[in-house]
Amino acid sequence: MRLRKEVLQSAEFLELWKRIKPKTTYRVEFQTPVLVAKAVESIKKMDHIAKPVLRYKAGIVAPTKAGVTGTAINISEEKRDYDDYPIPDVLAYLQNETELTRSTLVEILTTSGRLGEFFNDPQKFMDQAAKCIKDTLHRLIVDGIKYERIEGVGEEAEWEQRMFSNEEMINYLTAQQVNHSVYDYVPYDSEIEREFARNLDAREDIKLFMKLPSWFKIETPIGDYNPDWAIVKHNDQTVYLVRETKGTRDFLKLRSSERDKVECGRRHFEALGVPFAVAMNADEV
Repeated sequence: MRLRKEVLQSAEFLELWKRIKPKTTYRVEFQTPVLVAKAVESIKKMDHIAKPVLRYKAGIVAPTKAGVTGTAINISEEKRDYDDYPIPDVLAYLQNETELTRSTLVEILTTSGRLGEFFNDPQKFMDQAAKCIKDTLHRLIVDGIKYERIEGVGEEAEWEQRMFSNEEMINYLTAQQVNHSVYDYVPYDSEIEREFARNLDAREDIKLFMKLPSWFKIETPIGDYNPDWAIVKHNDQTVYLVRETKGTRDFLKLRSSERDKVECGRRHFEALGVPFAVAMNADEV
């Protein structure tokens, strides 16, 4: 994959890069009573935690010319009772999993009305409760996240243009040759991305576009996010855009880690004043 150094020196790229290169930091705002209410609602919807059932089988095994055969002569079941076993510290476990205070966890568990099921199967209860609380916390963090631009210069405050000289190894079987980008090939992860790059490259109003490199990562509470595309478009005026390509408009309706990373990316670029959106195809740019 060859770097087009003349593109890096062009006015279109320099202006685009000036707008998207700043890094940001984030803070999260949410109210504890809201967390408690939503976590309680989630735990109430958990599947019922029943006592484990132990099944015993007794039978006769006999060798034959065809191999070994077995015949069951007795099958019995019993529910396991934890009264005679050490009970784990549910608050310590959930505190370690969620980093919430013990008082907040006590309020969630007691208000949920499900705490009695803990004694049916302690580990299963703790695992499911932890998942409910972490998912709730995760949603509130993403919904309440705010990004702010880091002031200053240098690698702590912005992505450095020199990083483009570190050419990435690509598989040419999954790369589209293009004319209006930083590199002569654009790697793609799906047929949607390949068509997106091909169609952008053919449009006269798209002066420059690039698949953002793998090192261009935005920090989020749920892991780094690498946006898809940065674009320079010119009709009556020049606009500088960032776009994420997805195969369905329902993507933003889903609550998944991937969707939440994209939402964090939108907040990041919003703080920089750069338009960001999810697009299904190049016609939506």
